[in-house]
Amino acid sequence: MKKACLEVNTNTYKSRFVGTNSTAFARQAIRPLKINFARMKKSIVIVLFMLPVMVFSQQGADLGICIGGASYWGDINYITPFYSPGINLGITYRYNFNPRQALKIEANYMRLSANDASFDDIYQKSRNNSFALPLYDGAIQYEFNFMPIKFIAQKYYLSPFVSSGIAGAFVMSQSNLKTINFVFPFAFGVRTSIGKNWSLGVQWNFRKLFNDNLDNTENLVDKKNVNLHTFVNNNDWYNFANIFVTYKIFNSIEECPAYKKEF
Repeated sequence: MKKACLEVNTNTYKSRFVGTNSTAFARQAIRPLKINFARMKKSIVIVLFMLPVMVFSQQGADLGICIGGASYWGDINYITPFYSPGINLGITYRYNFNPRQALKIEANYMRLSANDASFDDIYQKSRNNSFALPLYDGAIQYEFNFMPIKFIAQKYYLSPFVSSGIAGAFVMSQSNLKTINFVFPFAFGVRTSIGKNWSLGVQWNFRKLFNDNLDNTENLVDKKNVNLHTFVNNNDWYNFANIFVTYKIFNSIEECPAYKKEF
């Protein structure tokens, strides 16, 4: 029976293409295969491109705001913490690799100021320099939480953390000179999750400049006079402490305390 059906199908196939050029028929038969392979390649590329996005979205991300105060260390203020604090406002984004590790991207605005007249040192009073300027800061940092941070309804998880990476500072001096400076950032703080979506934390951020131009002040005394030099190679620093609140976004998977893998 199968042989008879095969013969009928073969005869039908032959009768349909009698008198047809064999080369033209072969081209018509192969052409759809080329189109299918092209579509297949395109589909594979799309899947490979979307795979990281699909994996990232499973972990989720946090978006939030920061508010706090900023201050500076340099030739005018060489050691006093939180000296002449100025406003600090910022936004923060975290992509969570897992409950302990995250990639943190931040953008901050702050105002810094200092005045020699604020100190009792005779040299500073005679020099009588001062400055006040806005500064825009952007940083990309790797963050490590010492305890896992999970987002589960009616529960909270608390952890200290540290972070570091690369950063840049855009500064407009009092003489309207605009400069972009490479900065080394690091920070430490404490963070807690609040339920399924919210988190709250505090952090202290440090930024080391690789020049001595932030305060537009240069010491002309002997470097052995430690009191008139910063405690790290006479380069300027700025720092800011803030409170941040974030909301979890792009979260496609519910976190289960019993089965969620901890790192």
